[in-house]
Amino acid sequence: MKNKILLTVAAAAFLMGPLQETQAQAQQPKRAVIKVNPLSAFALTGSGFLEYAVTDNISAQLGAFTTGVSISNVKFKGYGFTPEVRYYFSENKVAPMGPYVAGYGRIQNFKLTVEKQDEEGNTREYSATYAPIGAGVAIGNQWIFNSGFTLDAFLGAGYNGGNLKVNVGTEEDFDAGIIGDMILGGGFGLRPGITLGYNF
Repeated sequence: MKNKILLTVAAAAFLMGPLQETQAQAQQPKRAVIKVNPLSAFALTGSGFLEYAVTDNISAQLGAFTTGVSISNVKFKGYGFTPEVRYYFSENKVAPMGPYVAGYGRIQNFKLTVEKQDEEGNTREYSATYAPIGAGVAIGNQWIFNSGFTLDAFLGAGYNGGNLKVNVGTEEDFDAGIIGDMILGGGFGLRPGITLGYNF
């Protein structure tokens, strides 16, 4: 009886071995992922990311964006970069696949312009610049499908430091409401996101 049980267990292990190897091979993603944020287009912003797995647990990512959005007659033109280091902590998946924690930095540069009438009824253009620098942490998960397409969802929290520098006008001239405050907001804030991409 014991021999039959041992033979059954050995046969099961023998048959499961190739299956586990196949699953392990299926979960070995390629090292690089190129991604875009599909939601940024709604804000007239182009946003993209390039991630590369340095080891089985660590990857480096660089994000970049450019924008030309107008909010409450205030035009925001600018760009920014988000360098990031990720640690993938799944026991059965390797970077850049699975759950991760990340540390990131943010470097941004905006030029703000708004046209308003002065006291004499003449239209004038007011301008300002804003160049905040920040850093934060995030947690997320990146799925890589058999087709090579990827889905990355994350939530971060960070701090931005910087002041609006008014060249012409006053700070009140650049009041763009709550959305403008989100763009220009200093201090602590949330950084939710989702990207679609391709693993290569």
